[in-house]
Amino acid sequence: MRVTALVLCGGRGSRMGGVDKPLELFQGRPLVHHVLERIAPQVQGRVVISANRHQAVYERLGYPVLADSLSDFQGPLAGLLAGMTFLRTSQAHAGGTAAVGGDEWVLCVSGDSPWLPVDLLQRLAAALGVGSSAMLGSGAWGGHALSGSPASGGARDTSSDSAMAWGREAPGAPLRSQPLASLIHTRHLPALSDALARGERRVEAWLRTLPLAEVPFDRPQDDHAFANINDRSQLERPHPAP
Repeated sequence: MRVTALVLCGGRGSRMGGVDKPLELFQGRPLVHHVLERIAPQVQGRVVISANRHQAVYERLGYPVLADSLSDFQGPLAGLLAGMTFLRTSQAHAGGTAAVGGDEWVLCVSGDSPWLPVDLLQRLAAALGVGSSAMLGSGAWGGHALSGSPASGGARDTSSDSAMAWGREAPGAPLRSQPLASLIHTRHLPALSDALARGERRVEAWLRTLPLAEVPFDRPQDDHAFANINDRSQLERPHPAP
């Protein structure tokens, strides 16, 4: 399988006064740096960034930067549409051939979640029972091969081709669905385009129209894995408050 991480940085930042939140400093570095540090190794550097502001700043991170094709900040689904469209049309794949068919996924994550699991992709993909394939090329656009073995304590769902995490946003908090921590097959691009045209803007509502596996992240090390930053006071904390 070939997987590309899509880091969503295209929001308004309304809850923090309209700032470009992934560029806010956390522990001395922009939030998006923390996200990339955890996610890029999982996909062997195969990353694209969705951003609607400060694109030149994001480009300095060394990855393709995509603006939404829909105007006026239409939400994460618009960023996902831009990312999936890019992948289905890009000639930057190994051998210069666009992957318009076959198995290709998007690992969709938020640019303001600095504690994402370092095995997020492995556990989402394992729940799908995805088989391994030869690695396609090398480097930032080379692809990523997975073993397809189930995650510890998890079960394969071979009827599904996409997966969504369930996880905690603070220690002791209940597990909650995490639609911005999802593995989505690019074959669903037409369905996404149609949903947006109908006015759908809710990520989870759209995901639930797909053959979807739901994957619990409930190990001790996952206790705040899906926390994100929603106010400036959180930028001062090393970990989320219980």
